[in-house]
Amino acid sequence: METKPKIIGSKNKIEPDLMLKISRMKPVIKPTKPHRHEGYHELIYLSKGAGQHTVGDQVHEVRPPMGFYLNLGQVHCWNFSRIPDGYVVLFREEVLSGYPKALAHLFGMKETFRLSEEDPSVLQLLDVFFSDFKRGLPLDVLAAQLNSLIYKTIQLPQDRRKLPPTVLDEFAIFKKLLRENYRHLKTSEAYAAAMRISIRKLNQICQAATGSNAIELIREYLLIESKNLLTHTGLQVTEIAYQLNFSDASNFVKFFKAQTTLTPTEYRARL
Repeated sequence: METKPKIIGSKNKIEPDLMLKISRMKPVIKPTKPHRHEGYHELIYLSKGAGQHTVGDQVHEVRPPMGFYLNLGQVHCWNFSRIPDGYVVLFREEVLSGYPKALAHLFGMKETFRLSEEDPSVLQLLDVFFSDFKRGLPLDVLAAQLNSLIYKTIQLPQDRRKLPPTVLDEFAIFKKLLRENYRHLKTSEAYAAAMRISIRKLNQICQAATGSNAIELIREYLLIESKNLLTHTGLQVTEIAYQLNFSDASNFVKFFKAQTTLTPTEYRARL
């Protein structure tokens, strides 16, 4: 009997009525299956542990003290070789409605960052944050603590660009539009129109934030999603092309090969 293609699972670790949740890392080393968390951001702070953390098609070595940032819908999985310790902070964007600069800073944050062994202030802040969450303090108090945590985190060593606040805000809008519309909007003209700015202005924003222009970022995001589906599902190439709204499989193959020099089938065979 033919088995149905597997799809990337979605795990919801935050209850529908919660805007924010902080918990301790589970003391287990069982590998997790690739999955995504829909509708919320995730900040992970590890003081102990070892192994690998795969985000999209990037494999990161887990060498605490360190942390990870996961944007909305990113596919990831863990493969620990040593029991982890630390905190996981989950939050919906709405919780930062009173702190727009903190939310904008997230879009300039890399997937990994280092925690200082000499300065334990971030982990101390997390200890208090976790205790206050468990005690059921009001959301506005917890939101203020999250704001402080984000500002402490962006000061940690990471490969980040110093961006003017206006560029951060506009780039955050572009990234949100891209995340929500990448299947259907595949040109810089479409995103510039959605943002009501010129293509030149959109490219300037993208160049300042990442060093790449808008179409390069659009193709990069589409490629990451293509790789996710090729790596983590059993979907046929024609089915992936349909999911990603290509006109036909041959156009999807041309796109993928132009970005990687491999066909989707060749890429999958190397996994």
